[in-house]
Amino acid sequence: MNLNTTWNTLRSGSDELILCADFHTTGRPEAGFPDLVAQLGHDATFWHVNPPVVAPGTGTDVKEYVQSWLEPVREQGLTVRAVFGYCVGAVYAAALADELAGSQAQAPQVVLFDPEPTSMETIRYQFGNVFGMLSSILTEEDVAETQGEVERLIQVDGMTVGTYASELYTTFRQVGERAFERAGLDQEYGTEMWALFSAFLSYLSFADRLDPRDRWLESTALSSSGEYNGLNRLRRTGEFGAGELVAREIRFDAGHGELLRSDGVAQAVGKLLER
Repeated sequence: MNLNTTWNTLRSGSDELILCADFHTTGRPEAGFPDLVAQLGHDATFWHVNPPVVAPGTGTDVKEYVQSWLEPVREQGLTVRAVFGYCVGAVYAAALADELAGSQAQAPQVVLFDPEPTSMETIRYQFGNVFGMLSSILTEEDVAETQGEVERLIQVDGMTVGTYASELYTTFRQVGERAFERAGLDQEYGTEMWALFSAFLSYLSFADRLDPRDRWLESTALSSSGEYNGLNRLRRTGEFGAGELVAREIRFDAGHGELLRSDGVAQAVGKLLER
């Protein structure tokens, strides 16, 4: 399968390249890497990933998925100075750094922002956010059917992150296509919606096949005050065990959604990049 990953340039600067891993969409309430980079004075070129459009459950290999992120970087022949990862993007930041460490003279610095692995709870929550984008054209029956499947599937014995994502995508397509037809929306809009949603669910589910822990143990994490996010969540749930999770953690009073918009975070990142 031909996977097409592209990168948006958040800022053009020196030949020093910094990669930013996060799935950021228009209208998302949480701050994103564009907010952070706008506050940084460090002279570098910052790229932000657009993950490939691939529906979950299609059998795509996770290594092929990650390699598609690296292809545009290698085509430019640039050395990656650092990799940033927000939330589940921190899993991909680790994977990218692992790959780059073997192909350039020095491994990139890894900076994590509320790092956490994906989970079925994460997918359920994020699915609700995306599904809400269709609220204006959904009937009560549509909503009830979808919410019923969301809750039924997560309780199925042996359910995995990948299967959960795949089943939710199927449900979303069935309900959404009916809603589009009733509303008389054109096919182009539907195509864009399915592409966005498939890319997002795959981004979440592929992260479950990667183990970032070794690289995280060499990385710096910037943590929000959010109890249910990042390292705060992992310590509460014990998902990654009881030991150390990162090499260094810097904590902030900002909530999870404001972390990448915080002045203090921008100052801390600037100092990390000076090393």
